[in-house]
Amino acid sequence: MYPLAIDVGTTNIKLQIFEKDTIIEELVLPIETFTDRGSRVFQSPAYIYRQIVRGIRTMTQEGYNIDSIVLTTAMHSIMPIVEGRDEEMYIWLDAQSKPFVETIKSEKNYLNYYKKTGTPIHEMSPFAKIGHFQKEKWFKDVIRWVGMKDYLMERLTGEFVVDYSIASATGLFNIHDKKWDAAILKKVGTDESMLAKLVDTDYSAPLLEDVAAELFLTPNIPVYIGASDGCLASYASYVANGTLNTITIGTSGAVRKLSKTIELDDKGQTFCYYLNDTYWVIGGATNNGGQIMTWAEHVFFEGQSIYQELNHSLSQSPIGSDGLLFFPYLTGERAPIWQSTPQGKYIGLSLKHTKHHMVRSIVEGIFYNLRYISELVELEPREITVNGGFFANELLAMMAADIFGQNVVQSVYNEPNFGAVSLIHPVKSFLLSDHRRTFYTEDNHHLYNHSYESFKKELETNVLKNKF
Repeated sequence: MYPLAIDVGTTNIKLQIFEKDTIIEELVLPIETFTDRGSRVFQSPAYIYRQIVRGIRTMTQEGYNIDSIVLTTAMHSIMPIVEGRDEEMYIWLDAQSKPFVETIKSEKNYLNYYKKTGTPIHEMSPFAKIGHFQKEKWFKDVIRWVGMKDYLMERLTGEFVVDYSIASATGLFNIHDKKWDAAILKKVGTDESMLAKLVDTDYSAPLLEDVAAELFLTPNIPVYIGASDGCLASYASYVANGTLNTITIGTSGAVRKLSKTIELDDKGQTFCYYLNDTYWVIGGATNNGGQIMTWAEHVFFEGQSIYQELNHSLSQSPIGSDGLLFFPYLTGERAPIWQSTPQGKYIGLSLKHTKHHMVRSIVEGIFYNLRYISELVELEPREITVNGGFFANELLAMMAADIFGQNVVQSVYNEPNFGAVSLIHPVKSFLLSDHRRTFYTEDNHHLYNHSYESFKKELETNVLKNKF
């Protein structure tokens, strides 16, 4: 008997069947994202559900006896249910709510929203999206508001429920009493009756019989609601290696740590999301991770793989890029700025700088931004687990160790699905296997520190004060 974990991310759905702590079957299916009028970004939840059905049927027809399902989804999705209106699930990239966010931030005590919810004030959050939609003619006809997790739970089990972890990233959930916050709901023109019922991250409900028949599964097997992808990625690293600190760089990126207490930032620059009855996940997310490398690939390497060319560029340029700094804000920024207006920029560019300097400074800029976030998060003075496609290049793991001044661990057990399975079937001890450890070099760390301090000074002097 095997558990099936389903991770619905931003760009794909990953279905993985586990036997104890080992993935024995995996299927990855794409998700299409639609962009309209620039800031409007959404997906089709019905299509995503069809993809999940397709994936499960493929696996069950191969003979796997699945005994449970556990879900994980990306954060910050929301969809209005209005009769006659197409189902469009707005995801974290959707930035329509910028005017509403600006209005909120003009309020004298606007940080009170953050202090209640642990969710920074930004266009990504359902709080901002629903608040923005109040100006739409159809707003008064909304029957309820649905996120991706509650949508899938209802399709699979018939229960309209959402877990505390996903809820804590909405900006509508009071993390101190684990309830929808009535005052915040009133602010955005809705109420608790229009939202999913709140449950803990170990909650399960039986699979509907007709759905089970369609999927070739046993009726009434438990469907565990799980948590959010970011929280579960952090938990996976902890379960595998005992590391509380995690840096993830995929298309975007994040710095996270596990904490047994709620931790909030005085300026609302970090998030605090629920994982389970023991841990909270403290961190900051960046828009500008691997997608900046994709941009650089097109600009500097004419479509050749930047990761194949990167070693050469790094060898042809010194640490610190001879004083050249790159600020990687090509898509605005979440942490530490939490605004959509900043733009990317080179500072210190001169005739002595080559393509290789420019490429190195891009990589350094991505890391420096994450290091600044890590200082806000106050990472534990221990090793850092790194994960995401960015770190497939071993040199980038070495750079991370040198820039952060902490040893880095790379593990096969770093995906949300592993964290999800560990949440419902706890492992008895840290796995401490199948990992690679990279040790930082003190001399390199000092050289990077000099360059990072220049980056930090410019960030605090101009970018964070809206002078960029």
